[in-house]
Amino acid sequence: MVRATITSRPDTAGADTGKGYWLDADGPGLPITLDLRPLLGGKTLAEIDLARLGAFIEANELYAIEYNDTGELIIMPPMLMPGGNLETQLLAAVVIWSRPHGGVTPSSSTVFRIPGLGGRGPDASWVSPERLAGLDAEQYRTGQVCPDFVAEIHSANNSLAYLQRKMAEYIAAGARLGWLIDPRNRQVTVYRSGQEPETLDDPEILPGEDVMPGFEFRVRELIFDAPRQV
Repeated sequence: MVRATITSRPDTAGADTGKGYWLDADGPGLPITLDLRPLLGGKTLAEIDLARLGAFIEANELYAIEYNDTGELIIMPPMLMPGGNLETQLLAAVVIWSRPHGGVTPSSSTVFRIPGLGGRGPDASWVSPERLAGLDAEQYRTGQVCPDFVAEIHSANNSLAYLQRKMAEYIAAGARLGWLIDPRNRQVTVYRSGQEPETLDDPEILPGEDVMPGFEFRVRELIFDAPRQV
């Protein structure tokens, strides 16, 4: 039996968390990566029938399933309620900001088919009207675009190392602003196009900068100090 390596850490100051178990790096079992290349006949996952791939992902909706263009499925464990609540706080804030600004803010279950990268599903994202205008109907339907803004929240049942790789991949694929929120350590790593990542210790507010003008997310109140955070 393959087991993931987990570490325990007591509560962080200022947060009513209870004890939590956190994955600091990729254990042998998380995320689960399945190499499907022997079954693909020389094709990549991006080249097979997208409807069949989508049906497989939908049939296993309990899990967050992503994929890369080389032929690997990446399977994350189900989202637990504490992490899902934090994710909703962030997503709701992005949705409210986007209403007068346009663009789309898909749910966290949406898998973007990002050209050159594969299928990725961020916890929160925003695609600008300008990027939407460049898509034809099929590209829009199947999410063949990299969002302008992406965010991931490290929760107790996912790997921080994998999320760090995902954020770097989003930026390389064309995202202009990204946040990797780490509630346990009360840190946010900000990713910007063409720049090195910047780590912020216990910030109160995260601005949308020039990518999402006027957007401010109260990360300390809504994430770090959220009750029953585990």
